[in-house]
Amino acid sequence: MTSTASHTADTVDQLQRKLAAAEAENDRLLALMAKKEAQWEAAKAALFEQFRLATERLFGPSTEKYRVEQGDLLINEAEVAVDEEDAAAADQSATDESAAETRQPTQRRPRGGRLALPPELPRVEVVHELPEATRHCAEDGTELKVIGEEVSEELHVVPARVEVIRHVRRKYACPACEEGVQIAPAPAKLLPKSNASPTLLAYLATAKYQDALPLYRQSQIFARHGIEIPRNTLARWMVQ
Repeated sequence: MTSTASHTADTVDQLQRKLAAAEAENDRLLALMAKKEAQWEAAKAALFEQFRLATERLFGPSTEKYRVEQGDLLINEAEVAVDEEDAAAADQSATDESAAETRQPTQRRPRGGRLALPPELPRVEVVHELPEATRHCAEDGTELKVIGEEVSEELHVVPARVEVIRHVRRKYACPACEEGVQIAPAPAKLLPKSNASPTLLAYLATAKYQDALPLYRQSQIFARHGIEIPRNTLARWMVQ
């Protein structure tokens, strides 16, 4: 009887080891498949873009300007934008000259003029002072006084920051009888059993559906921040 039980235990151990090895191999194959799929999607997108550009160059009108539509993958987007602005300015100039005899010319914003920054954006003021040694008159040494200031503004972008929110739920109990332990309720979650915050889910959905940023690229962006989120995990979050 003891020999039979020992043999059964050995068999169970062997099966468990084989199962663990099979699961590890399955995880490895899934990760490899996800990587290959991401590479294929990137290669396919590049080939489609090359084909589209080649077709437009071969069969499109010689004066046609490439336009950057939503989801376009043009590499020379900056050059295209400048060309379109030049063409629009030339057309407007010709229209103004032809209509100069019948109406007064309208005042237009100069091409390439700088637009004012939105006033509702938060401002961070950086004051630049003269060095202490130069705040005295060079003629008689009198201390200089502030008589005005010149203000210029530049647009500044704060890069996305990834952080972890730790939800600490306090436990309470009676110190005398140590009964009736109570704990603060857990916060509501959009996806139960997930560590994705509502802000993260909103960010992912906006990037994918509004900005046309594929999930595999978002996974690569998070990887640059030191956060490994597989593409299939992002996909599950989006469909739940």
